[in-house]
Amino acid sequence: MRLLALGAAAFSLALACSTSFYPTDPGLRWRYRILGENQVYLQSFTPTGPNTFLERREFPDRIETTPWTCTPQGLRTLPEGERPIPGGSLRFTELKGVVLPSGERWRVGESWTYRYELRGRVAFVELRGFLEVENRIVAKENITVPAGRFEALRVEASFRGEFGIGFGGRATYWFAEGVGVVKQVSEGSFGGLSSELVEFRR
Repeated sequence: MRLLALGAAAFSLALACSTSFYPTDPGLRWRYRILGENQVYLQSFTPTGPNTFLERREFPDRIETTPWTCTPQGLRTLPEGERPIPGGSLRFTELKGVVLPSGERWRVGESWTYRYELRGRVAFVELRGFLEVENRIVAKENITVPAGRFEALRVEASFRGEFGIGFGGRATYWFAEGVGVVKQVSEGSFGGLSSELVEFRR
C-alpha cells in the first residue's frame, strides 16, 4: 500500500507541479557544475504532498533542501530557517507572487515579479526589509553546456532589496523545454552563483 501511495503522490506531483520549462518529475536527475569552482552537485525532486515537493541538492560535503508549493499561477517557495549575513542573520517571512510561473507564461516577452518580506537582526538591531525580483523572458537562443546543445529561453532577472542597507544584483538563466535550467550566471551585492548543466538523465 505504501508503494501505491508513493506512486500516486509522484503522479500527482508530475501533473500539478511540472511545467515544460521546469520539470519536477521525481525520476529525473540533474548534475550541475559551479563555475569558477571545482564543485559539482546533484539535483532531484521528491513529492511531499498533493501540491508540495522538496528540491534536493546534494554536494560532496552537504545536502541543501528547498520546499516548494504548486499553485495554478506557478511555483512558490519560502526558504526556511535563519540565513547568516555579515554581522547578523535574516529569515524570509512572506512571499508575494510566484517564483516560477505556470506553463502558458513561458514565451518571449512575458514577465513576472515576486517579493519576499524579511526579518532579522544585524549587530543586535532588529530589522525588517524586503527582496524583490523582476524577471523577463527576453529571447529564445541556442546554448551549449557540457550536457549538450539546447534551445532555451533566456530569462533576465534583476533584484533589489533593503535590510538595513540597500542591495541588488542581476542574474541570467537559460531554461530549456523538458529539461529546466541549463545555465545560470548571477552577480550581486553579496556575490553570486553561476552554474551549468553537466548531465541530465532519468
